[in-house]
Formats: sequence, C-alpha cells, structure tokens
Amino acid sequence: MAVTTSASLVGLALIAAACSDVSNPTAVRAPGAAAFTIGPTANPAGATIISFISNGSTQYCSSADQVHNYTVPATLAPIAGCGGAFDLESNLINTYNPGWSQPSNGADWIGPNATSNEYRTHPGSYVFQTQFNLPANVTSPVLNDTLLSDNAIAVFLNGHLVNTQVITDCVGSPCNWVKSYIVSDANAADFVIGGTNTLSVFLVDTPNGGTPGNNYACVLQPQVSGTTGFSGGPVVTTVPNHVYSGYNSATYATTGDCQNPGGVAFWGTVAYVPPAITTWCSPGFWKNHEELWTAFLGVKYASIGSWRAPLSSKAGAGADPTLQQVVENPQIYGGPATNSVADYLSNKFFGTKIGSGVESCPDPSLVKLPTA
Repeated sequence: MAVTTSASLVGLALIAAACSDVSNPTAVRAPGAAAFTIGPTANPAGATIISFISNGSTQYCSSADQVHNYTVPATLAPIAGCGGAFDLESNLINTYNPGWSQPSNGADWIGPNATSNEYRTHPGSYVFQTQFNLPANVTSPVLNDTLLSDNAIAVFLNGHLVNTQVITDCVGSPCNWVKSYIVSDANAADFVIGGTNTLSVFLVDTPNGGTPGNNYACVLQPQVSGTTGFSGGPVVTTVPNHVYSGYNSATYATTGDCQNPGGVAFWGTVAYVPPAITTWCSPGFWKNHEELWTAFLGVKYASIGSWRAPLSSKAGAGADPTLQQVVENPQIYGGPATNSVADYLSNKFFGTKIGSGVESCPDPSLVKLPTA
C-alpha cells in the first residue's frame, strides 16, 4: 500500500529545490494501517511496552546497498552482519541542515555515510534495522512506528512489508523530511513470539526531482542553501561546502551521479500483553513456610477482599481470625477459607490473579517477600 503526499505545489522555489525548508510538519498515517493506539497500547497498565529510536546504535546493513535502485521489494528478510548507522544529529545542529525536521522522543537522524545530510549520498536504496525480543506466550503484539525520511521509506517487520510511501523526490509540500509518517502492525502472524524480531527500514534516496513519472531522472540542482540547527539557525550555502568534491552544475545529472541528502529518523513502540501468571502455592505450603510471609501473619482475614470464602460455621459468630490462624486451623475455619488465604498470598508474592492460580509452587528458597 502507498500514500501520496497530500499537498499542492507551493511555488517555483520549492519545485526547483531537492529539499525544502518547510516547517510545521504534519502527521500522515499510512493507509490501511492499524490505529495508533490499538491493542495493549491503549491500556499501558495491562501491557508491556518496548520503546525504540533511531541513533548510532541502529544497524546499517551496507551489504544491502543498491545504487540506482528505487524499487521496494515485496519482502525483506533480516540481514546478518550489519554495522552501526551514521548518526547525523551533530551535523544537522552544527554544520548543515537541508530542511529536515527535528525527530521526537530522543531519536536521531541516521544515514548510510557520515555526511548523508549533505549532497554526498548516491541515489539508491539503503537498509537499517533495529531488533527487539518478545517472550514466549505473549498475546496482542502491536508495532507503532513514526518516521521522517529523505526521500522515502518502506517498513518491514520480520520480512513482511508493513507499509511503504510513494518513492519520489519532493516536488510539493510538505515533504517526507518535515512530516511524520505513521505505520502500525497488529497482525500477530508478523511477529516472532518467543524470539528475536527485526524491524527493517528500507530507505530510498531518489535523484533530485526523480519521480516514477520521469523514470527517476535527475532534473533539479541542489538547493541553494540550508541552515545549521533545527530552528532557523544561520543560513549556510550548499555550494561549495555541502556538495561532493568536484561538483559541477553543468554535469551534475551525469558525471556527478546526482548525489543527494539521504537519511531517516524513527521512533516507536512495541506493546504486548504478557502471559497470565498462574503460580499458586497451596495452604499447606504457606502453613509450613510461615517464615516467608511474616509481614502478613497478623493481617485480618476479613480485610483481604470481598471475594474471600466465608468462614466455617465451626468458627462461631463474630470470629475475626488472622491469616495465620486460618491457615493453621483448617478444621476450624474451613478449607475454602484456607484456599482464600493461599489466593491472597499467591497474588501478593507472584501477581497471580485471584481465582486463576494453578498449583505450581516454586522451591521455597525462590519465594521472596514482595517489596510492596
């Protein structure tokens, strides 16, 4: 699926530029993508959240570089042997910003070479990866990813295409480097449950003015200037400092290879519902190992919750025993009451939901007093 930049042409100055200085980016959701707050992300208290951002530790897979390739593959398997990406944040703040917006959540712009923010990247495709692990038996996994790119990207999860932009240079506004692009994946079949997952960003750096309609021809010159920093810093000229050595405007589209800024920034989350905890220790266990729950021995049985089983009639009217008294005297307070004590203590120690426990008590040496 693809998304088209939702803007009209805004004047000859933008049409003639490879990168614009458009500000105030807008968020664009990939068509067909899942809602950004679906699944467990809508209820963080019931989910585990993994966050990720692009930076120098993001994998850059140089073995997958393809100069002059602008085609998004149908699948993209994880790539082994990748190194670190080039972090471009310092360049953008201190040297040359061609109009890229500042990422959010601490993410950095990254690229396939140390000066990818300048006109020094060969048009073609480049692959970046980040990985995360999902425990066994989790449910409802959801990926949410927000991206900025120059020129355009496709996102893959474990080889499956999540979504792709139209692969084109920007000839309108806003461009992909100033508007965020959001993709989501809630298809559990796309995830590796109980293993390593690979999120791949397939970055395509097109020639200046290159579009599917003109067969990705280089039809524009580098823009005249950019700035340092993300918020209207000093203006710096493109020529001669921020184009490749030997740049010549007359031969740029041919011998110059139409080198162009190329980079991506992304940030997002993976959320999932962890497997239910069902660890439960029997009343007999708690009776025989009172040294493990000394902080709860004096808790009144009547205080542990309205779900607790009623005391046996043998307890007599007005009985108000402690948890210790109940678990030590099942013949007086009744087996159901002792099971309620076991439910309560298993919840406190292991997080087991009341009424869902299955006898699976660990070795007593592994049972630690909860901190709260």
